[in-house]
Amino acid sequence: MAVYDENILKNPFYLALEKQRPDLCSRVSDFHGIVLVPCCGSLSVSSYSDSHFDSYILQPVEEGYKTVNGKVCPFLY
Repeated sequence: MAVYDENILKNPFYLALEKQRPDLCSRVSDFHGIVLVPCCGSLSVSSYSDSHFDSYILQPVEEGYKTVNGKVCPFLY
């Protein structure tokens, strides 16, 4: 299995998240959430909407995790 490592500080998705949604970045730490950052090679767009970011932020719930936009993540149970 090949090892893949990427500098998150150069990732366009992460940089856009920090710039466009600083409120969301600070909220994630408040609710002990997880930021999912897609690798550069999987990104097909150069701009992101708020709803796009919301689907990559996981917040803990009793059953496991759900995204900020309310989708349950059954694979994390």
